[in-house]
Amino acid sequence: MKGLLLKDFYMIRSALATLLLVFIVMGICLSYLVSPWVLTVLATVMLGMNVASTITMDKTSGWLKTIVITPISRKSFINSKYVMYFLLSIVGLMIGIIFGTVSTLMIDGNTKMVGLFICISLTMALISGSVILPFYFLFDESKSVIGTILAYPISAAIAAGWIYFLGNTTSTYILAFFTALCLFLVSWYLSWKILSQKDI
Repeated sequence: MKGLLLKDFYMIRSALATLLLVFIVMGICLSYLVSPWVLTVLATVMLGMNVASTITMDKTSGWLKTIVITPISRKSFINSKYVMYFLLSIVGLMIGIIFGTVSTLMIDGNTKMVGLFICISLTMALISGSVILPFYFLFDESKSVIGTILAYPISAAIAAGWIYFLGNTTSTYILAFFTALCLFLVSWYLSWKILSQKDI
């Protein structure tokens, strides 16, 4: 699976550099307009969503047809996408925390909101990933966009719902994260079960 992860990284590394530049520009603006901690949400979601483009590239380049005659199993292929999504989301979260911390220290030094925004970041990333990845596996690019359109409002609503109904507490953050993680793992399992029996 290491080779599959490297393949995907090489496919999107130029896009990641561009995203970093966009993130810095948007981050500077948003730090003053909203809260600097919104950068954690922005970075986590922006990096994770790049994995969907690798699935599209695999389909359009014909690589998925080639994989059938290689020793690479469909399970490994699916695992690599979910692992890459998770890793990029975590890297995005770390980048967001670093930029958020720097911005906060420069503006007002208020770190009260960090837990809330980390919770929203992880919850949104995992829930949206659990919707987007199966859509991109199962459908063509035009239909896959529907999954992307649905994923972010749904994930934001779930994250906000947990906090609204259960309160802005550490236990709510933990519960929201584990709910999102369970949905992500269920999506991973179902994608493997369905696609292992589906023609590419």
